[in-house]
Amino acid sequence: MSRPRAGEPQRRRDFRLYWLAGVTDRLGTHAADLTLVLLVLTVGGSPAIAGLVGTVALAVPTALGPVAGVLADRWSRRRLMLSSAAVAFVAFGVLTSAVFLDLVTLPLLFAVTVVESAAGAVYAAAARGAIRAVLPPDDPSGAVAALQARDQGAALLGPFLGGVLYQLARWAPFAANTLSYAGAALCVRAIRTELSAPDGPDRATSFRDSAREGLSFLWHQPFLRFALVWGAGVNAVFTAAYYFVLITARTHGASPASVGLMLGLASGCGLVGALVTPRVLRRVPAGRLVVGCSLAMVVLVAPLGAVRSVWAYGVLFGAALFVGPVLSVLFQTRAIALVPSELQGRSGAALESVANAVQLVAPVTAGLLTGLLAPAAVGVLLAALLLVLAGYAHGGRRHLDDMPPAPVPTPVSQGD
Repeated sequence: MSRPRAGEPQRRRDFRLYWLAGVTDRLGTHAADLTLVLLVLTVGGSPAIAGLVGTVALAVPTALGPVAGVLADRWSRRRLMLSSAAVAFVAFGVLTSAVFLDLVTLPLLFAVTVVESAAGAVYAAAARGAIRAVLPPDDPSGAVAALQARDQGAALLGPFLGGVLYQLARWAPFAANTLSYAGAALCVRAIRTELSAPDGPDRATSFRDSAREGLSFLWHQPFLRFALVWGAGVNAVFTAAYYFVLITARTHGASPASVGLMLGLASGCGLVGALVTPRVLRRVPAGRLVVGCSLAMVVLVAPLGAVRSVWAYGVLFGAALFVGPVLSVLFQTRAIALVPSELQGRSGAALESVANAVQLVAPVTAGLLTGLLAPAAVGVLLAALLLVLAGYAHGGRRHLDDMPPAPVPTPVSQGD
């Protein structure tokens, strides 16, 4: 018997639950990320060790992304999300208990980071695969913009929340992150729409062949190939710019508090950008928007090496982050509509892994450039790289203008 189609009220209900699961998870994660670094330093770890924990947290999902994507397309996405949340819940529950009992060690911190990052990679792949099923078909761009605003808001409020909780009790932010996984699982469990692809890949196919199928689809679709190359390049440059701003601001005497305020200002600009994105997308053609935003990034990044005020850093970087969500929503909406449901997990994981892979070298690159070149020269170099990407965007704008967004299919209910 075929599964019943989901009605409009159920779609909106399930999308709200999907949104709530994500914001709960991300708030807890951002709150714990900041305090995890403080905890490493508290138990005797060096700044280099603290940085290594952050690198591990990014490297694990980068390496596991392709495998997680295959799992998300072969197995039940709902069960993967619930199982991943359960594993992360246990991992951070152990860490919370260790902090409460003053039994934290560096090996335990690394072990929890690896387990939580691996669980997060599987959860993220399943969630990316499931988004097509819960996205409201009448306004997919607005829904994706709401998801982008969710992420920006969590990035803005999470570190502040973590800092406040850490002041109250050292174990509190880790307990909050533990509970956030339980909250996310409850939201996912309450979603009635079927999240898995109606016709997944043949499980007799090897993992390698399944992963290759997702990469092949990406590379043979002109728009997705353009988004992969352009997006990875812009992410790498902006990650390098982020660390360049942090290093330069501290070198010129900015206090940690002022740097934190600067990053908060920038994140706030990203949140505002996400909120105005639906209106922008309705009024500006896609190709013109990508080229215009690319050139705006060049203008905003070039002066980063010449200014000295922490507020000037915040305004310039914040303005650059303001245009970022517009492009992110545009690309995500097109990709969700273009990629078949049975390839959503693999394609999304491939895009994420490529972006993370280039971001891994960006902090080191920023540090080397800052040590070798004058700040003004670094700003000009980063702007020049963005100018090259703007030229690439101009050459690939036909892939945006000539391809109208495909309709998002009507989701189906799980049934009784």
